[in-house]
Amino acid sequence: MIWRKDVILPMGTRRILRTQETAMLDSESGGKDAKDTKKEGRILTFNNEDPLPPIDETNFASYVLNIIKNYGNEVAVADSRTGKHHTYNDLKQLVPQLASGLVSAGVGKGDSVCLLTTNHIDYPIIMLAIIYAGACCVPASTSYSARELAHVIQISKLRWVVCHEDYTKRAEEAMALLDPRTIRKTWVIGESSTYPSIGTLMRRKVDVAHLEDIKIDPWKDVAQLPFSSGTTGLPKGVMLSHRNLVTAASQGRFLAYLGGDASKAMLQRCLLVVPVCHSYGHLTMINILLRGGLVVLMEKFSPEHYLESIQKYKITYAPVVPHIAKFLSETPMMDKYDISSVLAFGSGSSPLPASTAVNIMQRTNRGIGEGYGLTETCAPIAVNGRGGYKVGATGRVLPYVELKIVDVETGEMLGENAEGEVCVRGPAIMIGYVGNPEATSKTIDEEGWLHTGDLGYFDDEEFLFLTDRMKDLIKVKGFQVSPSELEKIILTEKGVAEAAVVGVQNDRTGEAPRAYVVPRPGVALDGEYLQKKVAEQVAPYKQLSGGVQFVAWLPKNHLGKVVKKKLKTDPPPPPNPVSKL
Repeated sequence: MIWRKDVILPMGTRRILRTQETAMLDSESGGKDAKDTKKEGRILTFNNEDPLPPIDETNFASYVLNIIKNYGNEVAVADSRTGKHHTYNDLKQLVPQLASGLVSAGVGKGDSVCLLTTNHIDYPIIMLAIIYAGACCVPASTSYSARELAHVIQISKLRWVVCHEDYTKRAEEAMALLDPRTIRKTWVIGESSTYPSIGTLMRRKVDVAHLEDIKIDPWKDVAQLPFSSGTTGLPKGVMLSHRNLVTAASQGRFLAYLGGDASKAMLQRCLLVVPVCHSYGHLTMINILLRGGLVVLMEKFSPEHYLESIQKYKITYAPVVPHIAKFLSETPMMDKYDISSVLAFGSGSSPLPASTAVNIMQRTNRGIGEGYGLTETCAPIAVNGRGGYKVGATGRVLPYVELKIVDVETGEMLGENAEGEVCVRGPAIMIGYVGNPEATSKTIDEEGWLHTGDLGYFDDEEFLFLTDRMKDLIKVKGFQVSPSELEKIILTEKGVAEAAVVGVQNDRTGEAPRAYVVPRPGVALDGEYLQKKVAEQVAPYKQLSGGVQFVAWLPKNHLGKVVKKKLKTDPPPPPNPVSKL
């Protein structure tokens, strides 16, 4: 569900490191005790002297094409391995051509088209063409099982599919679970003996003038239907209007304008390994393209190839997810490559441990920014780096966003240093969940506030700190226990590589906290020792009464988020035995 938008860290990284290393200890222990302080509630908004630009009332694809037409023969997207690429002129020409081809094939206004592919250079062309044609683009993750993909097709009421050649079998397995009349036609990215290539529609010489007759309502018509990560069940389809997408793009452009030359330099060359089917990857790609930069797309993370690509393409901006950031902060491979072109790293999709942030800044003398947002918010909510930086924070509120913290029990709006649920409002907030009005009404209240399900607080300088997910809270004898608080303590043990805490059923207490721990290679850990270590630092009801279980890995989704539901139902096997140290 949660994704985090990457940002640039301001100049002066060494100074920030010196002043924030001590703050990291406070952050990793769960924040200030002052969070319980009762103060008058208030709404946070973006603070800046420049007025916010108006949001264009237009088709999102038209909005993008109107801006990128000025970038000519500059390379827009490139494949990290093959070097194949598209220029901005290619995008300007191929998007309308493909849109016209789709319309000629029968795709109409209001239809939904599934786009199942890895990070491929044709992705932005196909995505924009679907939207330009007045249809809805449904980006699907290639990590979905056949059952999950069938669920996406069914609730999206899909009739058309564009599929990468490597995933046609997965698509066929999904379609086999549905009524055979569900899908009208499938095109393939690449080559197939069964399906026509989407490239044939791009190469057709067609009259695109009739596309101007396709009228859309920017507020109501769904342009994109991404799916939540589904870590606790089947994913939900998030309906994003043209206005939602244009707002998110306008926010990025305005922040780049405020960032001046530093922002322009950073956004020149981006290496994108984050899946573009996810909001984090999608918005990163769009923000780079709207600035006329180069997006180097990588299909999947490979340490050697990733560092080689930074060196080869002289990458200036490297957004990643937390487990990749952790790897980069520790691997000796970093010293073998020239990464001096990188001006900033970014981390997104899930919380970045403060220790990892500090380690990578010390290792590279480059900033690693972090921000906060949800698929449901379309645009980022807050970023850490603009106008100040605090280790452990997710930053200050961004343009076009209102934010408040409310009491979980009463709904009362809270003030600074008071922990509660994070709620946000603004023009980028989703229309709702497709086919699920009940879930929509539970998420967006009558005043337009989206209840994120995240617990957090803001300090006296309006920095937002996240503390946990409400759905992950463990109930012990009626008391709420935060898994992240216990995880942070466990992770301070040097022999621990990863840790996740979940609640398991207990006849006496209702639930009991249990830790699943991945030891570092070659290290033997003692479960009783870890239990004692936690017990020394928390209240009795927060102790690991459910025990410690050592596992070879933690189950994760395609963005690196731990799927805690699987830990409860199907935990991984134990690690290979080693001699105790």
